[in-house]
Amino acid sequence: MRRHDLTERILLLRAVPVFRAMTASELAPLAASMRSATFEKGEVILREDEPPKSFHLLLTGAVTIRRRGNVLRTISAPGGVGFLSLLARTSGGTEAVAETRTETFELRADAIHELFEDHFAVLLATLRWVIEWLIQESMTQEPPPYVPPADGFDRLVGERELGIVERIFLLRRTVGFEHANVNSTARLVRAMKEVRVDAGTTLWRAGDRATNILFLVKGKMESSWHDAESGRRFVQVVGPGYIVGGGEAIANRPRWNDLVTVEPAVFLHGSRESFIDMLEDDLDVALDFLSMVASFCLMAWDRRAEAALAGSSSRRSSSSLEGGPEGRADGARPGI
Repeated sequence: MRRHDLTERILLLRAVPVFRAMTASELAPLAASMRSATFEKGEVILREDEPPKSFHLLLTGAVTIRRRGNVLRTISAPGGVGFLSLLARTSGGTEAVAETRTETFELRADAIHELFEDHFAVLLATLRWVIEWLIQESMTQEPPPYVPPADGFDRLVGERELGIVERIFLLRRTVGFEHANVNSTARLVRAMKEVRVDAGTTLWRAGDRATNILFLVKGKMESSWHDAESGRRFVQVVGPGYIVGGGEAIANRPRWNDLVTVEPAVFLHGSRESFIDMLEDDLDVALDFLSMVASFCLMAWDRRAEAALAGSSSRRSSSSLEGGPEGRADGARPGI
């Protein structure tokens, strides 16, 4: 490849927010792996019913993004399509169709995976980027209903403090940690503090500094916030199996909601630093967690599209990479 061709590709990658901090030499292998592709008007670039294998940076043309038959938005060059679906790592992502003759550079999933493996800072920046979009989506939507865990956690919670084995068992029942290495999980739960509080306890308010993450073991809480544009107040009930506050803690941004217990509650309280250390130590957990958050974003887009079809107002995402809360245990969507 000619040097100026490689330089042009590196500059194109630098336009992607999560790659901006990387040096030219670090981006060179990824740039060299990019393949050029051309799609005629009406041609499908990405299929919703297939697990995504790549994402595309647009050089020319325009692409319409659809999900479950709903048009999410149209993206023009120099945007990108398929990044969020790629991160979610499952079928049921988004469909991308060329609106005009479109030229792209294609980045394969295995190249992105290798980049994440070699550069944790890029993986962390990507996770923070997705979390920012998820919080923006969540702040303007009716939250999903509370879904309790299939097997109640109450039987494991008595008067005595939870042991290490019990903590590992409970944490590995959450979506983001079900495949976590036992040793990595053990290091994390040892660094967590068990907290027991009464009903009516305010754990934080919007605007507070976010430095910790809560894993709920017993009792329910209410997460509430206001949509800045409409002024509407939303309330989400969270409970055992939910991970709460992790998004803004990882993204290093203030709390965006109020969190108050409505029942006597027991939770494990962990620091942002110990959580990020675990992600850095265990790539599989980091990728699972990133996949979970990206999937929540796709679900949020579904709700927005459905609300628009029902005649409700909806806000159009301005993400340049894809036409692009809080987190839960059994595949239900809690609050990260």
